[in-house]
Amino acid sequence: MELPIGRTETIDVAGRPRNVWRAGDSGPLVLLVHGIPTNHTLWWDVVPRLHEHARLVAVDMLGYGGSPAPAGTGVDIASQASALLDLLDTLGEERAVVVGHDLGGGVTQILATTAPQRVAGAVVVDGVCYDGWPVPGIKALKLAWPVLERLPAGALEKVLRTALRPLFSHQDRAGQAVDRFVAPWLEPGGGSRLARHLRAADSVYTQAVAPFLPRLDLPLEVVWGMRDSQMKPRYGERLARDVPGANLTRVDDANHFVPVDRPDVVADAVLRVLERSGVTSRSE
Repeated sequence: MELPIGRTETIDVAGRPRNVWRAGDSGPLVLLVHGIPTNHTLWWDVVPRLHEHARLVAVDMLGYGGSPAPAGTGVDIASQASALLDLLDTLGEERAVVVGHDLGGGVTQILATTAPQRVAGAVVVDGVCYDGWPVPGIKALKLAWPVLERLPAGALEKVLRTALRPLFSHQDRAGQAVDRFVAPWLEPGGGSRLARHLRAADSVYTQAVAPFLPRLDLPLEVVWGMRDSQMKPRYGERLARDVPGANLTRVDDANHFVPVDRPDVVADAVLRVLERSGVTSRSE
């Protein structure tokens, strides 16, 4: 799959391969973290808007896309947050701006509250938080995990496409995005991998860090699609209220997948955090 800019590469992180999309040669580091059931291509139209301002690393979380998660490896959002700290160490970076969508938004909150010295600023885009998830669509799939892990690729593809298409406001942009999101799950064992992630979806992690959100001292931009029927806008409003100095951007013409519906709005939010954070490029 040819990227619009930059390159993908596999990095050895704590003895495990991690697939990342890298773009941008200078400036501060920005980690872009997707949710379920997507991958680094969620940021397809965001990265080209930012590569002149930062060094961008869009990760495939453990067990997603091109990043394997061998048996015994945790794939819950707390484990994913820990794996991102390992990635920062591997890259030789002390701090980064972290941008998270969906489950990635929960990962971002965990990093900001448990390792604030590593997070220069954050953007949460329709992110899981508090007790507001698993969202209805994921709950339905989670209940069906014993069936999903046995589905042939064609049937699994139909399930995923049916579930994902309604989560975009701009249907003209949805088709190619859904193609990119679905493709990795159609590889051998895709149903079992997806079922594993569904079983790990648990709001206990975001509920555990919620009391610490008001103590955060970092630039935070909260971006939310007002048409999001899954992760309701009230959760974004609550998150913006709870974190001192947070800015909330309501996106009237976006559903859950704001990075696809309105990549310009997401990119603008990242630029605001970069400006507010004062983080600079790593010294060579």
